[in-house]
Amino acid sequence: MKISSTRIKPAVAHLGVSLLLLSAPVVFSGQADKTKAAETTTSVPDVQCVIGLEGIKPGSKGTISVQPGALHFDQDKKKSEIRVPAIQDIYLGNESRQDVSGLGGTAVKAAIPYGGGRVLSLFSHKVEVMTVEYTDANGGFHGVIFVLPEGHATALKNLLVAQGAKTSTHAPEPEPPKEEKP
Repeated sequence: MKISSTRIKPAVAHLGVSLLLLSAPVVFSGQADKTKAAETTTSVPDVQCVIGLEGIKPGSKGTISVQPGALHFDQDKKKSEIRVPAIQDIYLGNESRQDVSGLGGTAVKAAIPYGGGRVLSLFSHKVEVMTVEYTDANGGFHGVIFVLPEGHATALKNLLVAQGAKTSTHAPEPEPPKEEKP
């Protein structure tokens, strides 16, 4: 059986195109991995750790970052890490902040976890408060309060949740009953 040269060329061309198409995902996958890594890693400077991180003095300023598998806080040479699977809940200041004035406001501020209500009273609206509840290696329950520049808390929370951090839906505080005028 004799194969003509005109038949081989289309077959070789078809094989070449098939190999090219099959190798395209491999060629572009490196770029996709870099893009995905950039989306899952972020850092925010000038963050205050109000309280709650082991080895970090209360009130210390540093850089908070979300990296694959962990939330990091770096302050000069001191570093602290919270593993994503250990995160039990994340509260944002905009979820628990309300117009708090008078005696009712004091009760609302007292209800925010880890003294966050008092922290909210100290800062203007240009910052956000993020409270992270987590467990340590021995199962101990902890909480940490961060004060971040405005516009970063929600993005950090979303990155942590995308990596598997637990969070719950936080219901707004119920409205007090209104008194009817006679």
